[in-house]
Amino acid sequence: MVDDNRRQQAGLGCGSLILIALIVLIFSGGGRIHNIERELRGLRAEIAELTNSVEAQTKEIHALQEKVEKVNQ
Repeated sequence: MVDDNRRQQAGLGCGSLILIALIVLIFSGGGRIHNIERELRGLRAEIAELTNSVEAQTKEIHALQEKVEKVNQ
């Protein structure tokens, strides 16, 4: 009976350590996730800026093409 109690206590101790390790792992990853989210927001802003720039350039190209067509007529 003494051996059974020691095994149970050791098992509970190992389980507790594993649980604590998992909790630490989960909560320590939060900072990395926050950094990734911040970088993604920055990338999305840059993509939106590039999209606007491409659209503006496309409009300018179309306007220039129309001018060239008028001159060639």
